[in-house]
Amino acid sequence: MGRTAGRGPLLVYVHGLGCAGSLDWPPVVRGPALQGHASLWVDLVGFGQSERPADFSYDLRDQAELLAARLGSEPGPLVLVGHSMGGTLAVLLAECLLRDHRPLQALVLAEPNLRPEDATGSARAAATPVDVFLHRWEGWIRQYSSASYREGLRQADPLAFHRSSVSLVHHGANMLARFVALPLERKGYILGGRSDEATHETARQVAAAGIPVVTVPGSGHGFSEEDPEGFGRAILQFL
Repeated sequence: MGRTAGRGPLLVYVHGLGCAGSLDWPPVVRGPALQGHASLWVDLVGFGQSERPADFSYDLRDQAELLAARLGSEPGPLVLVGHSMGGTLAVLLAECLLRDHRPLQALVLAEPNLRPEDATGSARAAATPVDVFLHRWEGWIRQYSSASYREGLRQADPLAFHRSSVSLVHHGANMLARFVALPLERKGYILGGRSDEATHETARQVAAAGIPVVTVPGSGHGFSEEDPEGFGRAILQFL
């Protein structure tokens, strides 16, 4: 867990599949747009520097419950910011916090899985038998061109990645309606201008539901690597 002291509600950052909060979020949080805001980021169980218990389900609902318990001691209102799998998880976490009557000021999602079409790498991983996936883990890492993402993968537990992928495909298939239904005044979606057409279609459906969409023109899906400053400016628009 990492944090910065500052003003305003506590911004809680949730990372994506195969990533680590300790790698992804500091370049965004400490950039000019968000500098001075109170922030907290975590490495989810099974990723980054967190523990990786083999008997944990790695279901996103269980991850959400763990995060909700961890945030229980944080005073004041919260803002959830989730990227990719972390965005899907942030919807589940928001449901937990609202259930527990915790003050939640805003929910900001950056290209989460909200429809089946949003599942790409997670769908391939989930469709691979777990024993085969574990055997091919090094090859799975090498297929990615992003050095930053490969670094995150090397810190991830392959079993956690596979189980999380299965859960992400399951929960992400009907997440758009749940995102829309959340009784929050401030909700937003961040889109990469260079992301694929399926993601742009998800953004169009989000906008059609009345939720604001902000585009980071110079980025694809890897916001924190490709344009952390633009990503920070986009987040700031929802605060």
